[in-house]
Amino acid sequence: MIRGLILKLLFIKTWLTRRDVHFKGWCVIHAFKGCNIKIGKGTSIFSSFSSNMLGLYQRCIIVARYGGKIEIGEHCGIGGSTIYAWNSIKIGNYTRVGANCKIIDNDFHPVELEYRHKGLNEEYTRRAPIEIGDDCFIGMNSIILKGTKLGNNVIVGAGSVVHGSFPDNCIIAGNPAKIVKQM
Repeated sequence: MIRGLILKLLFIKTWLTRRDVHFKGWCVIHAFKGCNIKIGKGTSIFSSFSSNMLGLYQRCIIVARYGGKIEIGEHCGIGGSTIYAWNSIKIGNYTRVGANCKIIDNDFHPVELEYRHKGLNEEYTRRAPIEIGDDCFIGMNSIILKGTKLGNNVIVGAGSVVHGSFPDNCIIAGNPAKIVKQM
C-alpha cells in the first residue's frame, strides 16, 4: 500500500514538472540515484487501459537503475510498455512503441548459477546498450533485448523477439526477429 502511494507521488511529481510530455493514466517513471531519464517534448505515454483498444496488460514502466540512462526522443508514443535500463536505451524521434512491449538492456540477473545463488545481480548481470532509430514502429507484445540496434524507419512485427543490428528501412519479425522485407 505504501509502495503504491510512493509510486503515485513520483508520477504526480513527473506530471507536474513535465507539461511538454502527454500522459494518459498514471505510470511509473523512476531514475535511481546516479541515473538519468530524458523524455522529449511532444511524447505521449499511455497507461490508461482504455487508451489502446488492443488491450494493455500493464501501465508504462520507465526505470533507470545501476547507472542506466534512458533517452526518449521527441513526438514518440509509448503504450503500456516497460523500458528498463542498467546501461543505456536511446529511442529516436517519432518512434512508436506498441502495447505491452519490453525494451530491456540487461538480463536482470546473472546467467551463472553460482552468482545468482550469491545474489550478485548488479556486478555479474550482462548488459549492453539499445539504440532505436527515428520513425520506428515496435509492434505490440514485442521484446527488444540488450545490444539491439535498429536503424531509422524499422518496423518490428507484433510479438517479435529482437536482438542484433538491423539497417534502415526494413520490416523485421519473428523469434528471433529477421528481416522479412527491405523497403
